[in-house]
Order: sequence, then structure tokens, then C-alpha cells
Amino acid sequence: MNEKILLVDDAPAVLRVFRAVLEPTYDVVTASNGQAGLQKCREEGPFAVVISDYEMPGMNGSEFLGRVREQWPDTVSMLLTCYTDIDVMTEALHCARIFRFLEKLSPRECFLAAVSDAVVEHRAIEARLRQAEELGRSTEMLAQLTTSLEERLLEQAQALRCLHEFVSRLNDCRSLQQIALITIETVQHLCPERAAAIEFPEGCVLGSEPATDGGLETFVIKDVDGRLGALRLAATDAAGGALSDSQRTMLESVSASAASVGHNQVRRRERDQAQQATIFALARLAEQRDNDTGKHVERVSLFCQLIAEGLREDGHFRDLITDPWIEDLIRSAPLHDLGKVGIPDHILLKPGSLDPEERAVMETHCRIGADTLQRVIDENHATAFLEMSLEIALNHHEKWDGSGYPRGLEGNTIPLAARILALADVYDALTSRRPYKEAWPHDQALAWIEEQAGSQFDPDVVESFVKRAPEAFAIRARLADSEADLHELSLRLASSARAG
Repeated sequence: MNEKILLVDDAPAVLRVFRAVLEPTYDVVTASNGQAGLQKCREEGPFAVVISDYEMPGMNGSEFLGRVREQWPDTVSMLLTCYTDIDVMTEALHCARIFRFLEKLSPRECFLAAVSDAVVEHRAIEARLRQAEELGRSTEMLAQLTTSLEERLLEQAQALRCLHEFVSRLNDCRSLQQIALITIETVQHLCPERAAAIEFPEGCVLGSEPATDGGLETFVIKDVDGRLGALRLAATDAAGGALSDSQRTMLESVSASAASVGHNQVRRRERDQAQQATIFALARLAEQRDNDTGKHVERVSLFCQLIAEGLREDGHFRDLITDPWIEDLIRSAPLHDLGKVGIPDHILLKPGSLDPEERAVMETHCRIGADTLQRVIDENHATAFLEMSLEIALNHHEKWDGSGYPRGLEGNTIPLAARILALADVYDALTSRRPYKEAWPHDQALAWIEEQAGSQFDPDVVESFVKRAPEAFAIRARLADSEADLHELSLRLASSARAG
């Protein structure tokens, strides 16, 4: 394609001559003055080269080329003069940045060579502009790529932090329900705006069950024994996007971690259930040898739950009294007199008062129970339930003022679980009818317990229980001992008296 050249001169003859010289090589356009030349630039430009006479009516060549320079800076300018004037040249260089000056009477060859140089200069300018544009585009693309990489790195870093937190939280889980809850929370963080649900054994399903019309993505939570559960997600998010490879990899990691911890939890629960069954069987043996009914331990467990929940509701020990802590307390309460299995019958079942020597033997049941539980812990593994059971068995006869046994602990040095059970146990004993005594009325037992606040019992525990006395009375009434229970106790006591 021929470059376009604009010739501007107020002399028609000059235009004809220059046009005749240039047209064989270039696409030539002419104008008779500066204004007409600007109009040509707007209508037919841009031009590779603009050649203008200096002496023209209205707007001289220097001014005209200056205007061209402002509006079309890529165009190469050349100025024609009839004579060499230093002032003209200075003005032209300053205003229009002239590429070259030409005398009108220059030989044809010199004129063509100058125009050729100007065209070469224009091509160089365009080449530099293209390079600058390409560099600009490359820079923009690099910036976009850098931003994209930074965003992806940030997303990956956030995802890794999320996975790290997930694994840390899994280690603290004590149930399949907790594992499922933490897993679904993590999945929803990794894949926002995507419905997800998790299915675990025993009907444990959490999350928002995804609709099936858009398709499902299922990740099997599989342990070494087979399928443990499943994680289900909508195949697409709200914007219609599918799971990315990184999301899929992270979800597989989440499922594998949940499976591993879930498997351990199932095995641990099965082992704990077998272990607890043995312990409770031993505790039941102790109950059957003592002069209490089975409903006693059931009532005491519920009284403990009532007191613990009340303490938390009243603002006490909120960091300690969690839902799992209360569950352990309820399960531990029946084991408080486990050590009585080691007390001889003639002391344990004696109808009357114990002498000092017999009392000393009876008081050993706290350490016998604690030692029994400690052996279980040593031979298996420590759990919160077993540790609390040991605390209760050892300390449930300690008193707030330090006058209890077996160690004479006082105040807050007595474990809270033991302080709670001590009151629950005494209240049930006071309000229970036995063949050798009548039951105290609820109000009388309550008044006596209030008198013991700060001496036998923790004042906060007493306050919590008294505030909820109606609930305690309701439990007492609902689980009252029957005549058959009392008859059985009478027979056992009679048998003990004959043996003695």
C-alpha cells in the first residue's frame, strides 16, 4: 500500500510539479492553504508525510505544521521555503518539530530522497507505536495474570488455612455429630453458594440437601471397614460453575480426614460402651449390696443435671460446664459409690450406727472406687467420662469447710462434679423413705441444705439447687420408690441382721 502524502501550497503550478514527481510512488493529496490542509487531514488523513510551503496567506507553513503536529503527532512534517532564514527555521523547529527543510528549487532527486527519508521515518514511528502498543498489551496481560495468580494463591492459602483448622477441630471431636457438623461447615467455606449435606451413621444428616435437578457430586466417606457416610454437593454453584480441580482435591481431603476421625470415633465409642458396661455392672453390684434402690442413682443423676445446668444459667463456671461436661456428669453419677463393692457385708448392710472402726472401713469406699477406675484408665485410655467418674468417686464425701473425707479438701479444691453430686446424693437420701427411717418432707430437706451452705456444701451449688427446687421435687415424685422397692430393701436388711 502506497503511503499518503499531503502537499500544501498556494501556488497551483508548484502543486502540479510536486504531484507529478511523487504520484508514481505515493498516494498524493493537495491543498491550497493551511485551513484547507487541516480539512484534508480530517477528511482523508492521517497522512504519512505532510509537505507545506512556508509563505501562504492567512496561516503560514510553520503554524500549519504545528497544528498538524498537535492533532496527528505521528505524521512527519517537511517545510518548503524559497530561501534559508534562521528565524524561519527556528520557528518551524520550535512549533512544528520539522523533520526536514526543502528548498523549492531543489533537484528532483534530492526532493524524492528527502520524501523517501520522511516515509522511512514515519514507518519507524509506526513501528515504535506498534511495539509500545504490544508492550502495553503484554504488560496489561501480565498484570491480569499476576492479579489472577495472586487471587488464586490467596484462595489456596485461605483454603489451606481452612483445612488446617478443620483437622485441628477434628482432633477435639467427641462424637460423630460433632465430626459431621465441623465437616459440613468446612465444606460450605470451601465451596460457598453451593448446597451441601453430609450423612453419617445413626441417621446423622446435616447441611442443606442439594436439589437433584442440577446434578449431584458425591464424595464417599469411607473408612477401612467400608462406607461410613457420604458428602453430597450440588454439581454447580449459583452462577452455574462446576467444581474446580482444586476444590475437588480439597473435598477429597476433607472426606478422607472425616472418615479417619469418624472411624476412630466409632471404634472408640464401641470400646467405651463395652468398658462402661463392665463398669456399670460393677456399680450395679455395689448398689444391690447397699441399702439403696436403683431409682436412687437415676434420681441423683437427674439432680446433678439440674444443678449443673442451673449453675451455667446463673453465670457460674460457663467455661467448664459445657454440654459434653454435663453428659459426662450424668453418666458418672451412678459410679459414685462404686467402691462399696469392696466393703464387707457386715459393715455395708449393718442396720444400726457404725462404730469408729467400722466407720473408718466404710470411708475407704471412696479410695476403693477411685483406685478401681484408675486401673481401668491405666489399662485402657483416659476419657473425660472416666476421669470425672474417678473425681466423683474419690471426693463426693469432701465438705466445703474441709471436714470431709478422705483427704479433707475444702472449697474450690474439691472438683466441681463432686461438689454437685454431694448435694444431689444427700438431698435424695434425706427425702427417701427407708425401712429404718421415714422420708423428710421436701421443704424440711431444702431448709437443712440451705443451713449447710458454706459448711458442708458449696454455696453456689446450694443456690442453684434451691432456685430450682420445684423441678427437683418433680423429679423426686416422678421417680419415687414403690412399695415393692421398699419391701425388697426390708428383706435385704433382715437378711443382713440374721447374718450378723
